[in-house]
Amino acid sequence: MNKFTCFLAVLLLTCHLGFGQFLGGAAPRSDSTKNFSFLPIPYVNYDRSLGFSYGLIPMAMYTINKKDTISPQSLTGGIIMRTSNETWMGGVFGKFYLKEDNYRVTLAAVAGNVNFQFYPDMPGAPEIIDYSTGLDYLSVDVQRKVAPSMYAGLGYVYTHFATSYDVDDSPTEFTSLHGGKLIWSYDKRDDVYYPRGGYLTNFNYNFYPDFFGNEVSSNKITIDHNQYFSARQNKDIFAARLFLGIGIGELDFNQQFILGGNDLRGYSQGEYRGEQLYALQGEYRWNPTERFGLVGFAGMAMVHNKNMTADNGKLLPSVGGGFRINVFPQNHMNVGLDAGVGVDDWSVSFQIGETF
Repeated sequence: MNKFTCFLAVLLLTCHLGFGQFLGGAAPRSDSTKNFSFLPIPYVNYDRSLGFSYGLIPMAMYTINKKDTISPQSLTGGIIMRTSNETWMGGVFGKFYLKEDNYRVTLAAVAGNVNFQFYPDMPGAPEIIDYSTGLDYLSVDVQRKVAPSMYAGLGYVYTHFATSYDVDDSPTEFTSLHGGKLIWSYDKRDDVYYPRGGYLTNFNYNFYPDFFGNEVSSNKITIDHNQYFSARQNKDIFAARLFLGIGIGELDFNQQFILGGNDLRGYSQGEYRGEQLYALQGEYRWNPTERFGLVGFAGMAMVHNKNMTADNGKLLPSVGGGFRINVFPQNHMNVGLDAGVGVDDWSVSFQIGETF
């Protein structure tokens, strides 16, 4: 996950809402489900790196074809936000279920500016170097059902970076990345938005060849497996997630994996970043009422081929908890807040949907 994609996942789709959560199947829609629901969700958060954040995330869930009782409801939303360190973002996103759930289309288009930092591993360099990245981002994925519970498809992603470092006489670096995607998913969950049983496995191969106009060719593979177990007579859920991120070739600085967000909460400073990321975590989702819930989570991760070579392969634990409020009852779509603690780091994360 590159820096922008990590930021996008944190602030756009989840403020840890990940579209990977919605790539699987769902139980058939009941006749009682509303055909259209809309909610303008205010966004307020605090991050150690970005500072105080505020904004608005309007979201709509709706039925595209009323005669189609197989497809889950589709989702469209937008985001406009700003932080106290002058990071800002605006964009739109959507997930569309079509033709009795035989086709799925995911899109996101965003523009913004991210002020962040990284930890260099160079003699005489400061411990932390601040940088600012102006960005434009477009991503489109199309998948088709190719077998029961199995989906495959293609995607395209474009990202333009204008990165300036807070170092004397450092010029602004301009980078445009054009990438293709090969996508495969196998889904045995019982619901898209709030699974109580089953599992989802995703495989993504992102390729950035030079004949797409990239200055340097590179490849990235991400694999995640998400497992769900019902508890307390189907009222609660125990969920587990394994994530593998592997970079192949010469990755651009903005293409590196960064620990935090979906994998793992508890890290927000960007200290642990590199070309490989491996993470394992578990979460218990306790629902004392239909509209209110609590979560507790713990996990472990490792980063390899990172900027700080002394931390390669270091075990990085995380633990924390949060609350949920069910704002779209027909699909059990939650919003909430999570707080996590890692190694010399911590995070507070506004949530739309579940982390995985």
